[in-house]
Amino acid sequence: MLKHLPGHLNEGFIELESNDICDKSNKKRDEVDYMLFQGEKVSLRKMTVEDAPAYHKWQNDMKIAPLVNPFIDLYSLDEAEESLKRMLQPDNRKNYVIVDIKDKKPIGYTGLFNINHYHKNAECYIAICEAEYRGKGAGPEAMGLLMEYVFKEMNMHRLALRVFAENEHAIGMYKRIGFQVEGHLRETRFHNGSWQDSYIMSILQKGYLT
Repeated sequence: MLKHLPGHLNEGFIELESNDICDKSNKKRDEVDYMLFQGEKVSLRKMTVEDAPAYHKWQNDMKIAPLVNPFIDLYSLDEAEESLKRMLQPDNRKNYVIVDIKDKKPIGYTGLFNINHYHKNAECYIAICEAEYRGKGAGPEAMGLLMEYVFKEMNMHRLALRVFAENEHAIGMYKRIGFQVEGHLRETRFHNGSWQDSYIMSILQKGYLT
């Protein structure tokens, strides 16, 4: 179930009240936290530049980077911050931090990009970056919150993603929540001495709602 936290609904989009996010002198960040959607295990909040240290840590985790980043490299904190600023700028993106509700800890990120309101299409991404939270249902629930927002609030027709063929765990999860493989991209990157494939997967609004 999608729960809207502090703010109000305006034409399918969540807007936080300015007083909620500006009065930092009287409220701690983890109390306001730009929370938008809440499930049983995780919440999604807007990603901000203040997340640069966590983003820097996650981008440099070599257990994660090969699965989600086509450009495997190490980044300085300044580089990670600049990358995050660029990611937050476009109007056709929405970027969220996944927060464990019990521990109140950021554990990964998810979001939308290439949002096209005319054709009602968008692409998505997700990564559970803290190892101790993987395999415990955080990923499927975060994707469920994102899909509910995409199809029930934004009224999108199609949601797509790309995934490296070696990421079998993610592919299995995407299939379980309704995504279908619709494209096999051959030898899209060179990694560990060999060329590797990718898949395009998608889910349609009518498939999500039935």
